[in-house]
Amino acid sequence: MVSQDFVAWICSGLVILAIGAFVFFELLGRWRVGLRLTELDESLLSDDGVSVEEITDAPKGSVVTSGSVAELVEESHRNQIFSKSK
Repeated sequence: MVSQDFVAWICSGLVILAIGAFVFFELLGRWRVGLRLTELDESLLSDDGVSVEEITDAPKGSVVTSGSVAELVEESHRNQIFSKSK
């Protein structure tokens, strides 16, 4: 008959192996994503294993439009543009 200590050690070993496998595959996945980022792999955008968050930092009331590139307009250049339009 199998003693309770032996069963406890088997269960403990299985739990430790499961945690080790989880950590290993998580690190492997992160390493692969890092490689794909360095290669500028565009298929990352549609990959189910990766979540994409769009982060925009802009003043309150700003509007985000697709296909437009934001450019910084300096105050002196801005005054020249407005004085020409008057």
